[in-house]
Amino acid sequence: MKAIYRQLKKRRGRAKMVASTIVTLKGGLSARLVFVRDRRKTDWLVLLSTDLELSNEDIVRIYGKRLDIEVFFKMAKQHLKLAKEMQCRDYDALVSHTTIVFMRYMFLAYQNRIQTDDRTFGELFYACCKEVADISFMEALYRLMIIAGDQLKKIGNYCEKTATAFFNAVMGTTFQRLGFVEN
Repeated sequence: MKAIYRQLKKRRGRAKMVASTIVTLKGGLSARLVFVRDRRKTDWLVLLSTDLELSNEDIVRIYGKRLDIEVFFKMAKQHLKLAKEMQCRDYDALVSHTTIVFMRYMFLAYQNRIQTDDRTFGELFYACCKEVADISFMEALYRLMIIAGDQLKKIGNYCEKTATAFFNAVMGTTFQRLGFVEN
């Protein structure tokens, strides 16, 4: 990685993404390498993605979400004793114990947020929604309708006129309830 990094043209200043390139891995698979600044040191980190359609920003955003999940599980296992506090084989007991450990983490994260973050709950709510949202509700509903239509075609008893009328009614009602269209 160091040899590849030395050959790349780097962005100047305090840019979070220093450089990126596409490489060919063993076996002929192509991958994108994104070099980002390490906040803790004056060094850099490299992120690898085999999905070449993703932009550099998307690769960093997805990595950030995955890193948060990894940190959560590390905290739950090491500090909140997810695996060591209780030994049992009963499914209900395992679910109960996991739920209690996750609630401990939420309480600690909430307390940490109160002490370190001056934003209001409304601002935090909208920030979380922006972070989590990959597709809008309407886009998800539309995709579900397309899948349902495809499944109806596979079944065989498919009347395109009836199905189109049904889907339009569902989408129209959804638009009305969400306030996009007046009744």
